[in-house]
Amino acid sequence: MLRPLRRTALIGLVAAVAGLAAASSAAADATIPFNNWTVSGSLTIAKLHQSATLPSGATFNGTADLTTGTITGDVSIPQFTTRLYVLGLPVDATLQFVEARPVSGTVSITNGNATVSATAASFVHITRLSSPFLPLNLVGNSCQTSAPVVLPMNVTENAFTLLLHGFTSSGSTTIPPLESCGLATPLLDLLMAGPNNPFTVTLAP
Repeated sequence: MLRPLRRTALIGLVAAVAGLAAASSAAADATIPFNNWTVSGSLTIAKLHQSATLPSGATFNGTADLTTGTITGDVSIPQFTTRLYVLGLPVDATLQFVEARPVSGTVSITNGNATVSATAASFVHITRLSSPFLPLNLVGNSCQTSAPVVLPMNVTENAFTLLLHGFTSSGSTTIPPLESCGLATPLLDLLMAGPNNPFTVTLAP
């Protein structure tokens, strides 16, 4: 049996597609809500060859407007700590992704397939950086990327499959230089900042 959320979403998609196929346009746009979809995935720091995995509790809330062909929404990611290794030494980085702007993009349905092209952009704050061998916060309270980390998400999937099971998008992104990280700023730039950092993001109901 379909969960209530999935059943409601499916009914919404059927109604939206039917509305688009109608000979005359309805006064209201045909929309599909995304309520508390689960967000999961990882971002690999290319220079370190290590990944930070998104924590449980990350969500996406938004709307696909099939009349205007747009998708908008917001991603919320709880603060989390990930362990990295630098020159063989363990380093614990507490990260907070702060949305720089809402998720935005386009969505269309053609021959039963949904095509989504959207971007998410967040500043990455390093709220704490320490090591079991040096349990002091090495970056202070204002350390963050100097510009947002932008994740482009592009996928084409059967519309019903996408709505019922979600989708996964992979790509690469640039980690901007760090700022306000005190004496650790040059080292963090050396270890983290740069292009071609692979990522994978999954959104699912």
